[in-house]
Amino acid sequence: MTTIGVAGFSQTAVTPLVRRWRWVVALGAVLVVIGILLLVNLRAAVGTLAILVALGLFVAAIEEIAEAERHTRRWPSYVLAAFWAITGVLALAWPDVTLWALAFVVGMGLVVVGAAAIIFAIQYHRQLPMWGLALADGVLGVVLGVMALVWPEATVLVLAVLLGLRVLFRGVMTIMFGLGLRRLSRLPVA
Repeated sequence: MTTIGVAGFSQTAVTPLVRRWRWVVALGAVLVVIGILLLVNLRAAVGTLAILVALGLFVAAIEEIAEAERHTRRWPSYVLAAFWAITGVLALAWPDVTLWALAFVVGMGLVVVGAAAIIFAIQYHRQLPMWGLALADGVLGVVLGVMALVWPEATVLVLAVLLGLRVLFRGVMTIMFGLGLRRLSRLPVA
């Protein structure tokens, strides 16, 4: 197996994703836009928030699938993608859902995916470039998820801010990962 001496990635594990770095950056940009929309549209109705939440969750699912190619064990990413997609379907299926139910669904999703990100970052800290960011992303997800769960009577404003920050942070991380792939794409193959 030929390896690239940057970021601990093996060429065979990352090569397909390196060629698609533009898609990864574009996906991150979509997440950033959705996060900003959530933060700017703070007085939106619960139905609008549910649609924006679902869009953010579907994009997160697509991102997990795209990132699966960089891992030796891909099934955890596929499981996380399925969880995000199911959570997005639930948010869309209940557009008139009470804020408590929406906060619960999103909170559980954030806690589960955040915990998985923490475990992944710790387990693969030697192989991951900037693994601290992956760890911070997981911790932020768990903290925001717990906050959504303990404040079931939260206003639309609080939920929009919590979710907007999470989606925005995830988008910035995805863009950084895509730009790292771009740098890898310019390296000569050893």
